[in-house]
Amino acid sequence: MLWRAATTASAFTVALVLGAAGLAGYAYQKYNNQITRVSVLRPHDRNIRNAARQQNAANFLVIGSDTRAGADAKFGNVAGARSDTTMLVHLSPDRSKVTVISIPRDSWVDIPQCTATGGGVVAEHTDMFNSAFTVGGASCTIATVQKLTGIAVNHFVEIDFSGFQAMVSAMGSVTICSPQDVFDPGSGLRLHVGNNRLDGAQALAYVRARETLGDGSDLGRIKRQQMFLGAVLRQAMSGSMLTSPTRLTSFLNAATKAITVDRSTTFGDLRTLASSLQGLDPKRVAFYTSPIANANYSPPGTTMTGRVLLDGVQGRALYDSVINDTKPVWVTGSGRQAKVMPNTTTGGTTTGGATTGGATTGAKATPAPVAAPTAGLNAGQKSCSL
Repeated sequence: MLWRAATTASAFTVALVLGAAGLAGYAYQKYNNQITRVSVLRPHDRNIRNAARQQNAANFLVIGSDTRAGADAKFGNVAGARSDTTMLVHLSPDRSKVTVISIPRDSWVDIPQCTATGGGVVAEHTDMFNSAFTVGGASCTIATVQKLTGIAVNHFVEIDFSGFQAMVSAMGSVTICSPQDVFDPGSGLRLHVGNNRLDGAQALAYVRARETLGDGSDLGRIKRQQMFLGAVLRQAMSGSMLTSPTRLTSFLNAATKAITVDRSTTFGDLRTLASSLQGLDPKRVAFYTSPIANANYSPPGTTMTGRVLLDGVQGRALYDSVINDTKPVWVTGSGRQAKVMPNTTTGGTTTGGATTGGATTGAKATPAPVAAPTAGLNAGQKSCSL
């Protein structure tokens, strides 16, 4: 259903802009107090791989929530909340590059034992990725991401529909290129051929629209969300917003009211982070989607179709590249081979003795080449596609 469509992860841009503002005293305290904080991190999770190596990296889990509570009631009457957009944002220890990994909401994954939103315990089970947020909130989603990837999540940012719209409105507009005229009746999106300057309402429609754009899939929508985030980052990093005190104040006020972060992240932390990223070339911000083995998967024992089966081998190579802060290792016919071994499981892989998913079959583990997944985008690329 379209009204359950995703928001985007452009909340990460908050870190870049917040820190660029020279704030002190009353202003600093005001914006710091407007940020909502929750206790959701799981730093001692046994599923984190090589924790010592990751300790100087900044790994943000950025969630676009489709809650209809409070101000979001105007977007439709849908119970509960889902993490219909989830991006894992990795900043290298030296802050010289950023890697963004989108995790499809319909991915069929292992959800570890976690605390239910209303109390009690949710037993470990397999389900769609976005259900982790429904049953156990951000903490359960973080646990699921850490089990899937082995990457230590040490920061969390959540934004809802109203917050996203307010932030884009405060920026003025974001420019997106369309190769064709578009009218999407579900979201209200209207585009003309060429560059379109989207205000907050149209930007929200752009990142939510699905059925009438591209191939109509959630995976296609992920690509548009990544392109949108790239456009937002180019605009934020250009410094144009910082030259207008009125616009900057409006953005800071909207952003700090819009986001929810983990309890350990302060406004000062965001400022320090942003200061370290000033001048970063947008081309050094790379976007990927968790590699997919089957985009129309039917989980055994269910009547479901259209789920997403993630590729354990390619995924392990991508996630390890984040952990080790290296470029993703993809085999493209050059004879190189990723250091990833298929596990003695169905649908699982193993690296260094750790396992990802699958049911034991007793098959012998042998090296396997890794085929190149869809090429990643970067924030410096200007695309004209849907």
